[in-house]
Amino acid sequence: MALTRKMLKAMGIEDEKIDQIIEEHTESTDALKQQRDDWKAKAEAKPATDPKPKDPEPTDEYKAKYDAEKKAFEEYKAGIEAEKSEADKRAKYRELIKEAGVDEKRIDAVLKISDLSGVTVKDGAIENAKKLVDGIKADFKEFIPVVTTEGASVAKPPAGDGGTAAPKNLRDALRERYEQKG
Repeated sequence: MALTRKMLKAMGIEDEKIDQIIEEHTESTDALKQQRDDWKAKAEAKPATDPKPKDPEPTDEYKAKYDAEKKAFEEYKAGIEAEKSEADKRAKYRELIKEAGVDEKRIDAVLKISDLSGVTVKDGAIENAKKLVDGIKADFKEFIPVVTTEGASVAKPPAGDGGTAAPKNLRDALRERYEQKG
């Protein structure tokens, strides 16, 4: 919105005051325009520089530090991979222990004392699994429960009349029941 005489007259300001306001306003805008032109001239006169300074060449100290950090990171990644493969190996060996028939309560104890350094996992399965299961059965046979089933002792037959007191058919059973209640 521009400052005009018409607007100032609509505000009810006298003609003398309007001239004074316009004169002061013109001085202010002229000063701002002059300041703008000065800054523009300074900016154009300044030599063009690259806005992003070039990175200095890395020194031997920084290169050595970078190499050390990179090596430490690679070792860290290798350690993580080794932990994952060890956890996978332990899980698969746990399944072998379970397959061998070791009691569920004893699996952790057997896993703790087992030497897994000779166990290798290839293509998602433990190599020589059958041989390992046989070894587990031989080494930890005390932890494998033996379940035997025995039949009833023939020397002591079950008590009862051998089933002779049962009614011959359903009709007779219902008749006996009705007579007993009635």
